[in-house]
Amino acid sequence: MPIPAENTAWPPAPWDEAYKAYALNEAWQLGDTAALERLYASDRQAAATHTHRGQAYRGGLVGAASKMFWGRPVPANENRTRIHVPAPADLATLSSDLVFAEPPEVSLGTDGNDIAKKRLELIANSEAAHATWNTMGELKAALGATVITSAWDVDVADHVWLEVAAADVVIPVFRRGVMVECTMWTEYREDRAQFVYRHLEHHELGAIEHALFRGTETNLGKRVPLQDRPETAAFASVVNADSRILTGIDRLTCSYNPNMPTRAWRKKGVLANTGRSDYAGLHGLFDALDETFSSWMRDLRQGAGRILVPDAMLDYLGPGMGAAFDMGREVFAGLNSPGQPDKLTIDKVQFEIRVEQHERTAFALYREILRAAGYSQSAWGDYSGGGQGGQQTATEVDDRNKASERTRDKKILYDRAAISRQASVALALDGKLFPGKGGGRFEQPTVIFPDVSQEDPEKLARTLSLLDAAGAISLWEKVARANPDWGEDEIKVEVGRIREERGTVPDPAKFDGESAGEVSQG
Repeated sequence: MPIPAENTAWPPAPWDEAYKAYALNEAWQLGDTAALERLYASDRQAAATHTHRGQAYRGGLVGAASKMFWGRPVPANENRTRIHVPAPADLATLSSDLVFAEPPEVSLGTDGNDIAKKRLELIANSEAAHATWNTMGELKAALGATVITSAWDVDVADHVWLEVAAADVVIPVFRRGVMVECTMWTEYREDRAQFVYRHLEHHELGAIEHALFRGTETNLGKRVPLQDRPETAAFASVVNADSRILTGIDRLTCSYNPNMPTRAWRKKGVLANTGRSDYAGLHGLFDALDETFSSWMRDLRQGAGRILVPDAMLDYLGPGMGAAFDMGREVFAGLNSPGQPDKLTIDKVQFEIRVEQHERTAFALYREILRAAGYSQSAWGDYSGGGQGGQQTATEVDDRNKASERTRDKKILYDRAAISRQASVALALDGKLFPGKGGGRFEQPTVIFPDVSQEDPEKLARTLSLLDAAGAISLWEKVARANPDWGEDEIKVEVGRIREERGTVPDPAKFDGESAGEVSQG
């Protein structure tokens, strides 16, 4: 989609439907309870079919919003405690931690020289890049997808770097499931202003177009000069007469990175290529968890002790000021009443605080949230609900952790492709913008993610011992299995040390009489 015409609806169809879903997911991630109430209330009031006690309701399936805890109207003059539990934010953080807590290694193939490899290290393996991956992990888990872009500014850094934009500020164009164009946008608002500025950045092969519009909440409005906003004024000096920046390479300077394949939109044209949020299908569980904790807090509030005292124990404060009870007073004088001349009592009211019931309900919801999102039950700690899980063996514990590893492996498939593609573009672009510093066009870099879990050392030692006794494993393979993060050079050195300590001679079948000091793989 090129830069839209003036005064078009925003966001354009069919992305308006996607953006509603993005807004709801963002509200859950941020814990923005005001936004949740507004979004669910707008669904309820969109076409109300009836009213009850002055509140608008909608029947049918769409009216289900009013059945949500955050969609129920609060009657006037009634104060209700509503608490949000940050489970959605924790879920996004969990996803990012599983994939990017130990960052991937991006490396060039044999065609890259040392200078180019160092340049790629700066672009894709620096601490700044690793921080970007962590941000990307959270955004794509919450919103369903991100876009990785190559960015540069000669006044900021002497190299190209990688940035990430979330799906809710991106309008991609797909061809055969591959993004071929992309428009990213940023909003700028002024206090008490009726209009909205939108900076649109359109990426296509070989060029990036910048445009600034002044419109309303739902209309793109009129295109205005880039100089009209201080945030976009810098682009005015670098674009050409067509408001474009020519990149000098025939590649797209952004890559689409979905979280998981979509389910709800698979039959909806271009939306079928968007990603799926970790929150898909979980809004009801998030809502129920908030309702559970809100009920728990209501029990605490109502469980605070109250006392009922007779009128005779109250101190009159004067006309129009009511009466009060002095908690420190020791002597009271009451009035004799017929039939009960000596009775002057204080009654207390103490409601039950249902701790166990609320805790078990919350634990069950936590477990279901993790299961539905594809993560292990132990990802957030032990939510066995009072020991329901019983004593587990080490094998059973390992099996419980496999769900998170399987989900991580699926997500890495998309991350690896997007990072590799855009790292290659950034390196090629760097060669054009900063010639002589190592950048250029090379083969697609490889992206290697570290293993998420380590095998139990005792179990690994027994396995290697059994394989060695059976003559089914080489010394090289044993060192490699014991040190999965080592490269060939490190393994070779360690094998040599072991043979030297043991006094082991080289394999006679491989001895050539000239390379006695060398260690061969196998």
